[in-house]
Amino acid sequence: MGTFGIDLGTTYCCISTLDRNGNPEIIKNQADNTDTLASVVFFENENNIVVGEAAKERMETDGDRVVDCIKRQIGKPDAKTYTYFGKSYNPTDISSLILKRIKQMAEEQGYSVEDVVITCPAYFGFEELEETRKAGMLAGMNVLSVIAEPTAAALSYCARQFQEERTVMVYDLGGGTFDVTILKMSTDTNAEGREVQKVKVLTTGGDDLLGGKDWDDRLVEYVTNACCSENGISPEEMDSETHQVIRSRVEAAKKKLTNLEETSVKVNVNNSMTKVRITREEFENLTADLVQKTMSYVEKTLQDAGNVQIDTVLLVGGSSFMPMIRNAVEQRFPGIVQFEDPNHAVAKGAAVYSTILVEAVRAEAVSSGDPAAEDSAGAMSVLNPIEVVDRTPRSFGPGVLDENNEYIIDNLIKINEEMPVEETRSYYAPKDNMASVDLRAFENMSCSDRVTPCMDMEGNEQYCDPADKVKCIGTLHIDLPAGTKKGTEFKVTFRVENREIYIEAINVSTGEPFSTKIQIGADVDVENSVVNQVAIRADTEE
Repeated sequence: MGTFGIDLGTTYCCISTLDRNGNPEIIKNQADNTDTLASVVFFENENNIVVGEAAKERMETDGDRVVDCIKRQIGKPDAKTYTYFGKSYNPTDISSLILKRIKQMAEEQGYSVEDVVITCPAYFGFEELEETRKAGMLAGMNVLSVIAEPTAAALSYCARQFQEERTVMVYDLGGGTFDVTILKMSTDTNAEGREVQKVKVLTTGGDDLLGGKDWDDRLVEYVTNACCSENGISPEEMDSETHQVIRSRVEAAKKKLTNLEETSVKVNVNNSMTKVRITREEFENLTADLVQKTMSYVEKTLQDAGNVQIDTVLLVGGSSFMPMIRNAVEQRFPGIVQFEDPNHAVAKGAAVYSTILVEAVRAEAVSSGDPAAEDSAGAMSVLNPIEVVDRTPRSFGPGVLDENNEYIIDNLIKINEEMPVEETRSYYAPKDNMASVDLRAFENMSCSDRVTPCMDMEGNEQYCDPADKVKCIGTLHIDLPAGTKKGTEFKVTFRVENREIYIEAINVSTGEPFSTKIQIGADVDVENSVVNQVAIRADTEE
């Protein structure tokens, strides 16, 4: 049966598993004769949904029924809903169609795809992570974990050429997202006295809305303006089909500029064939600020890591093929940059991680004397043990009243803390005879102790700093006994592990515990959550 790693990319996907020698291998897309599957969905009719290159080819003629770059929308509050032939699809549904196709693609070649690890940008928040996991489940997979793409790439490198005490930076520029992560590779000894390789994330930076698509958009604008100028029309006067033709041909032109100094794009505009010449120099000038934006994230991440000495830089992601990217990174880190199998490293690392997870479960079962696990012991130890130590992608905390009676987020857990992490703090009932409390949980990108929430205590939306990316991700309902006194203490614990969040609150006066594992779509009822409930206070004073 085996375990699998899936790189669910913005523009292309990839699936990998381990061979009998423990080496990750890519499962080919035989239908398209490639190693990848285009992350594009075409709704041909109510009975036929096409995924992959065939769907991508329909963008020029049937763009209104084609969905691409859906990864940029998954888990986002402003995500679009698509309706085709009377049925609605959200980004999670469409992602599941892509995953279902890549599962089918592997199974057509004799594999049985059940246990998988799916990758995501390191900067994905909780909702994006959970919706990615949900997409895999909808596709009929047992999702063991969702791992950050740079961490997966580092695992691929580690499994192939582990070097003790090495600090690695992963520069991962994909089709729609950018991550830069600094990791420490080391060797440790576990409780059984066995040598264990450790990959520890030191810090992460990046932008889940920056990727190769942005380079495409610049070229699309350049070609569109050139076509309009030559034909005496405005971009608004150009029909939608021509816009789609330009976009599809620009991607091919961008790839050609990887090896060529010059290429051209031909477009039929109002029955007039227009040829637009593009040089690599012009393309690099058009997108120089995007390159600089990625390098700014690199510098910020280095600073966050304490300006550690980098031993190796791994270039990952299909967009890292662009010469301007290689040149910028090599100029900053001369002599230590490696091209790390850009299109495949993330999927291969995810396959390594899925095997690590399954083998860890088997090893635990063997140690407990499980006969079934004993029988499968021969399948174990395909890999040297590798321990992954990840960091929190966001800050997390409850919504409470501060000393000024203002509703705030008290960040118990900060972004980039080593997982698993747990923090407990005491809060207090603000008045007598409260019937219950709904404790809201928030995530955000701030490193501050206290943050303005995206809603007030009554659940109404309010302004908060957009840079903080504040979201309410769930609530914990706490029933209180009759006669609860003002100042009653509650111990609230937030715990984050494996990119999952657990919350517990204990009424100290009664010892009664309340707990929840935050799940998207559950426990969140903003409109009704404050009926007869009041936020608890950060201190005992009025």
